[in-house]
Amino acid sequence: MKELIKEKAGSYFAQGNNCCQGVLMAANDVWHLEISRDVIDAAFFMREGMASGCSCGALVGMEMTLGLLLKKKGIPYQKEHAKALHDAFVKTFGSSCCRVLRKKQGLLERTTQKGCRRITAETAGILYDFITEIGGDPRR
Repeated sequence: MKELIKEKAGSYFAQGNNCCQGVLMAANDVWHLEISRDVIDAAFFMREGMASGCSCGALVGMEMTLGLLLKKKGIPYQKEHAKALHDAFVKTFGSSCCRVLRKKQGLLERTTQKGCRRITAETAGILYDFITEIGGDPRR
């Protein structure tokens, strides 16, 4: 299941969606969250650090998905959940800043978007692991 959500997130990114949209759409497919097209469309503006190079859109998509998932699964919201996901993202990638993450990528990764596709897929995997860790059955 973890590999499926990662594959879907990367695939949505490769189809022209941004990193935030890729994470949201993959989670929507896997967990049947019934995310409206309006939410996916609004996530358009999270691309490339909200066009300023700040917070990575994949991280934003993961945090948005967390809220939707917790509500659907009936798991109480805790602000520590958002921090834990942020910290897991930073531990994995070294930063939460899009500009920093892109600078770490080689020229080929930047021009082909393979680096961002990889980050999008891995972020979906981080979310999957986190939901499993806090006791939510990731298959439902």
